[in-house]
Amino acid sequence: MSLKKAEDIKTIGLVGLGLMGQGICSCLIAYGFNVIAYSRTKAREQETIKHVEESLVKMVNRGILKPEEKKGWQQRFKYVNDLTLIEGSEFVVETVGESLELKRSIYDTLESVLDEDTVIATNTSGISISLLQEKMKHKKRFIGMHWAEPAEITHYLEISRAKDTEDEYVQLAVEIGKRLGKKPTVLNFDISGFISNRLMYAMLREAIHLVESGVADVATVDRSFRNDIGWWASLFGPFRWMDITGLPIYAKVMKGIFPDLDNRTKVPELMKEKVESGALFYSYENGKEKLWEEVWTEFTHDIREIVEKYETWIDLDK
Repeated sequence: MSLKKAEDIKTIGLVGLGLMGQGICSCLIAYGFNVIAYSRTKAREQETIKHVEESLVKMVNRGILKPEEKKGWQQRFKYVNDLTLIEGSEFVVETVGESLELKRSIYDTLESVLDEDTVIATNTSGISISLLQEKMKHKKRFIGMHWAEPAEITHYLEISRAKDTEDEYVQLAVEIGKRLGKKPTVLNFDISGFISNRLMYAMLREAIHLVESGVADVATVDRSFRNDIGWWASLFGPFRWMDITGLPIYAKVMKGIFPDLDNRTKVPELMKEKVESGALFYSYENGKEKLWEEVWTEFTHDIREIVEKYETWIDLDK
């Protein structure tokens, strides 16, 4: 059986229905795919239906979808609690917890029921794609496909080839991404964390270092980041930002500041303390954490509209 073209693929399998899986499901449904969704937890079925319905309503209200495109969507959603029942899928996205053993067991089952040309894509952000690929029978079709929340709104999608992935499967994933309203980026080779996570975690490490060092408190660091980097990052990437704001000065500043930046390789103590105690960086009383999540969704819709307004300029870096 030969590799299908992206435009001919109608049914996508989804393994894992946590928060990210529910967002990915919303995206797949919104852009016209049939979805066969697997979760070990039966309660995830109703959670996902609720999540998708709410997401589609917002997309209609924002003009991303037409009302008729939302109608009857549940007929295109099928929940299964037996992984072998995902066999009718023409492309599969796996988004379960970051466990090498768990993911490999899932791939074993998938490979027993899927055609050898059916792409298996993992949403992992921390495990090597090539390591996950090692034990597979048909390595050529395995890729990394890194999504961002809210998955149905953002343009973000990073695609990474593993050691033995063949080009035609990478290109198929790119074309599927474009059908989903994404602007896919492709990595030349497998690297832990992809691009965006590596940039983000370098920033997170330095942010924690500033707080631990007593330079400023959490709210102050957040405010400074939000009002500077957060102001320009949706229009410029780091390289165009350096070009436009004066490249030579960055080389001079790097010489002075790089020796002072945090370069630890272990989890910061402040992070350990928060995780071990179950505490967060802020206090969220009276359901404010949920309100922040709702505001974040609305904000991403606004950002999408702004980005699309300046799309001609943003796409100059293709």
